[in-house]
Amino acid sequence: MRVLLINSPIRLDARPNCIPYGLATMASTLRMAGYEPEILDLNALRPCGEDILQIIGSKEYHVVGISGLITTYGFQKWLIPELKRINPDVPIISGGGLATCSSDLLFERTPLDIAVIGEGEVTMLQACRALENGSDLHRVAGIRFRDGASITTTARRKNIPDLDTIPFPAWDLLPMEIYLRNPIWGDVAGNSSGFRKGVRVFRSMNIISSRGCPFSCNYCYHLFGRSSYRFRSAQNVVEEVEALVDLYGTDFIGFVDDNMMASEKRLLEFCDLLERKNFPITWGCHGRVTSAKPHILRRMAEVGCVWIGYGIESGSQEILNAMNKKATVAQAKEAIRNTRKAGIYPNTTFIFGYPGESVRTIQETIDFKKEMAIECGSFFATPYPGTPLCQKAKERIGDEEEFIRSLGNATEFTINLTGFADEELFRLKRAMDDNSDVAGLAECGFGSQAAGSHFEKSMGTQACAASGNHS
Repeated sequence: MRVLLINSPIRLDARPNCIPYGLATMASTLRMAGYEPEILDLNALRPCGEDILQIIGSKEYHVVGISGLITTYGFQKWLIPELKRINPDVPIISGGGLATCSSDLLFERTPLDIAVIGEGEVTMLQACRALENGSDLHRVAGIRFRDGASITTTARRKNIPDLDTIPFPAWDLLPMEIYLRNPIWGDVAGNSSGFRKGVRVFRSMNIISSRGCPFSCNYCYHLFGRSSYRFRSAQNVVEEVEALVDLYGTDFIGFVDDNMMASEKRLLEFCDLLERKNFPITWGCHGRVTSAKPHILRRMAEVGCVWIGYGIESGSQEILNAMNKKATVAQAKEAIRNTRKAGIYPNTTFIFGYPGESVRTIQETIDFKKEMAIECGSFFATPYPGTPLCQKAKERIGDEEEFIRSLGNATEFTINLTGFADEELFRLKRAMDDNSDVAGLAECGFGSQAAGSHFEKSMGTQACAASGNHS
């Protein structure tokens, strides 16, 4: 049975620099079970619309699977009907963030057959078996499917408990050279997280060493369910690093987990194993400021870590509390200092325009950036579907499809969640990105709407700030 797996294109303004990791592990899972998967990586190849249809029309397959984030809705809305036109009898399965949190919209607006909810490896395999054997889809946990005139939702599938059981990605099915030559977190990749000048990366690759996150920030979407953090063993991760070094001459590994540093024990085991192997590589990861302990950072640096990405989000404790960040401004400052002291580059990101944002909170973030010598820009606060922030912002979102279609690059503006007028919001963001003081603007009445809007009150930011709950 041949299965065509399609990776949807994202962020066409930036070069593709991260392989579709989940789609590639799914391909490996299918292949180990005797199926013939093929990956059509549209994000790497980026053909135009007519060329996409010609490529698909030239292939033979029995099932087609599409993977994509919520930002790929517009593409999938276009592609799914075209797939049905080309091969009306071939089942179409959608998985990933879009299918998990907005399957109703996909079923309503496209002829989609099946949506995979949550983790996909086992679910996709069982769905393919059911389709191949003509057996009952009701028995496949973790899906929604078109059942006559209705949509049926099956039992919830439990997350895979042991991530070491998932095979390594099917790298051979991907256009690897495209990814290897576009550095992760490099300025050449056109993304927001470039290295400091002087750091050279020649052949980079991404790995996911854990799934989920042990924290519950209100703006963050969790594909695998909130509070469902699991991690691969250090040995398993190092074996994947070794395979990438041996097969592709990789010299930089980017761990793109939400928080690779969440388990101190596992991280230190990983460092020990990496040291024994003595690979000619450097590496980087994402972490939380609460995990950035001096002895951990020193150990990471000793075995080649050169980059850690921290989601600082705001220099205002009031905003951090509203986000349910469970971190303090003081912890963020200490993490940046300790990371630099260890010889690691601390990349930082900020969210601008969160509910409750005011001239004062913006100035606090500017003061933070100045004190810590940070020159990076910020992302607009966006209520992505499936997040608590989105639930609270429903009144402002309005038409669901129109809003989802507007989602794309995180740097783009989609919706105003503050009491500022849009023009004021844009001017304040430019000032914050440039580290230009805004405190004086309040004296002339600029941004006077920022306090006390109905939306901010509904978010409960005042109560959250007063609670001081930022442990």
